[in-house]
Amino acid sequence: MRKFILYSRTGLTSGFNTDLREAGRLDIVYQCALNSLFTSHAIRGDTEFHAFLYGRPKPPIHLKVDGGSLFDVRTDEASWRELLNRILMGGSNEGVTMSSEGIERYAADLDETYVLSEKGEPIDGVRFDSPSFFLGDNVGLPKKFEGLLLRKGAKLLSLGKKRYLASQCIAILNYRLDGQISEQH
Repeated sequence: MRKFILYSRTGLTSGFNTDLREAGRLDIVYQCALNSLFTSHAIRGDTEFHAFLYGRPKPPIHLKVDGGSLFDVRTDEASWRELLNRILMGGSNEGVTMSSEGIERYAADLDETYVLSEKGEPIDGVRFDSPSFFLGDNVGLPKKFEGLLLRKGAKLLSLGKKRYLASQCIAILNYRLDGQISEQH
């Protein structure tokens, strides 16, 4: 099982009647979910995407999207706008859950954790078993939370010297993980 965990500093924590960008940059949540869970004509059943929303009015909100049980979801932004709004208003969708759990509590139970950073260990040669990757939104992870993860044993992992969008990092990581699996077979 691979997990992608996004810290969203401004993602709205209630229903909204605007586009995803204006809803506290929920467009980043959508893009990361898309790159975490979807391939051409398929959903990754071995993947979970988690978004922790810390925007107004009632943070935190933990959105979990389980690729193994996700159903009846398309990849277009309008569909995800509707889905996210419905979930934040207390509705439901198969494979998507919402709770008020904070990211610190969630992270406490994970074992193989990585924080994406240009200063981390190069990804080349790293072998993954059941990884959890922490990413920040357009502002990045809060330094205090990053420090907590590192004290807990998380490793800094680098995709190179360039800075990428969180959703691009996820696509690169999935590519690497898929390659690692095909090498084993």
